[in-house]
Amino acid sequence: MAKRFFVILALALFIGTNAFSQEWENILEYNNDDFECFKFYESKELSDGNVGVSSEYYYRSGYGDFYSAHPSVAKFSPNGVELCRNIFYKEGYAATSRAPYLFENENNELFALTTFSPDHDYTYFNYFKNFDNPPTDAIVGLYKLDENLQVEYSYEHSYPIDTFEFRGDLFWENFPNEASGNIFIFSAFKEEGDIVGAYVKSVSSSPDNSRGNDSLFFFRMNFEGEFLQKKGYDVGNGGGTWQTIRRRHHLIRTENHYLLYDGINGESDGYYTQGVVRYYDLNFDYITMKFIDCKDCGGNIFEELSDITVKRSRHNTTYLVSSKRNDDISQDCRLYEIDDDINIASDYVTIKRYVDRGTSEWDYCPATCSVDIADDNSVYFACNLNRGWMWDRDSYVMIERFDVDLNSISVLFYDIAGGDGIATNVSNINLTKDQGIILCGNATDMHSDTEFKYITKFPASAFVNIEEAHSHGLKLAVAYPNPGGDVMNIRTGLRNATLQVYDMQGRKVHQQIITDEVTSIDASKWENGTYIWELRAGNGSGNGSENGNENGNENGILESGKWVK
Repeated sequence: MAKRFFVILALALFIGTNAFSQEWENILEYNNDDFECFKFYESKELSDGNVGVSSEYYYRSGYGDFYSAHPSVAKFSPNGVELCRNIFYKEGYAATSRAPYLFENENNELFALTTFSPDHDYTYFNYFKNFDNPPTDAIVGLYKLDENLQVEYSYEHSYPIDTFEFRGDLFWENFPNEASGNIFIFSAFKEEGDIVGAYVKSVSSSPDNSRGNDSLFFFRMNFEGEFLQKKGYDVGNGGGTWQTIRRRHHLIRTENHYLLYDGINGESDGYYTQGVVRYYDLNFDYITMKFIDCKDCGGNIFEELSDITVKRSRHNTTYLVSSKRNDDISQDCRLYEIDDDINIASDYVTIKRYVDRGTSEWDYCPATCSVDIADDNSVYFACNLNRGWMWDRDSYVMIERFDVDLNSISVLFYDIAGGDGIATNVSNINLTKDQGIILCGNATDMHSDTEFKYITKFPASAFVNIEEAHSHGLKLAVAYPNPGGDVMNIRTGLRNATLQVYDMQGRKVHQQIITDEVTSIDASKWENGTYIWELRAGNGSGNGSENGNENGNENGILESGKWVK
């Protein structure tokens, strides 16, 4: 198996009076001829300082791709060395909730919560009908793990599941484990010594919707695997589409209620809505619903909030992140702060403020969590500037830090290889106790069959000034689309810097002052080829400015890169 493993460590570097804390990057590399693949999904700093990573593990299916997932976990030391990993494989089953949820109880013992449902990928050796006694149930399981991530105790709950198949339908062919009967946990968090969460039990998709309706369940479980509370609701339709449009972290707790955020487009009782918030009491009894109306936030009535994740602020509001579809080739990422007080006399929640980030084409939010909150109440937001996923172009992870009023403090960009045809995506952003940032994600080499699965940590200092950002592999600006055509866009959080563009003969072809988040340059008259762009402090004279040499280099260059027309 052509798999390679890299660890990059930068420890305790000191420049002047600025201390650089630990920073590390851990990358797994896979090629199309590999039989298996391990994918980092969501990180969690543990009580002992190690980092637990809920993950997915794949064997190659008959279609020549990695499809049916198995729950898996990994653990890293505080300085990024992988300590151990484990895969929870069950014959005939797939992990329909993707990676497990990781929790520690009051004794700091580690647990994994996951689900198993019959595997309907018939091109796969683990297809459930390949066995003499094929599974007819779905499992919700809580597993106590030892220090090496081996299962010490299993607490499993089995439920009969719909195993009907409708072959020939496009949805079935592309997403057999989503179209079939399954159980999917889409939210789970620790609360007062227990686990609170929500899952959907789905029936199989059928052309006449004759299989019945899906069911939504809220639950409270203790760390002995017992359901202390459970409440179920008929969702009014069926067909197992929950995994294709929902991610994680839709459910939050306020002082007196649970709030479930969801994306629904259309008209309901005279209300146009792009999403809804459903309110439940602490016994999971339904109370009411309020609408999320984003039409005045740059949206329109035909949109639907998707890829939703929510995070509760410390001042009784909710941060909602969502991808917003604009048309068939355009999607951007939105961060909203929402006042969702149930006592507000309106059928709508109040959108206090929002930010909109993206390119003119396809961008999307991380799959598990896009937002986290620092101790000083600043907000960290990650999104995928993801043109490279659909086209043969570079793409980047954008990490933006905001103050409590969502005013931008800093904007930085990350990719695992510095560009050159690498499309880098992020699935999760998470703050650690020392206020460092951990990212999990994957990247694709657009010029080969190589894929990368990574987890990386940046110290808090990397988001303070230019010098430290650069020392930890972060960029202050990116050029896209790359390769491009008649327009080159520069995206940066810098202001009043000078952009200069040179051809490979060293001739300056463009210069202007940067004043906006995105600067578009007319490149229609430029010859095809490679260009070097530079952002300089001040007027771009090359002599630096008051801060130019301190925060850039001796030539006053704050950021630079290549762009190909």
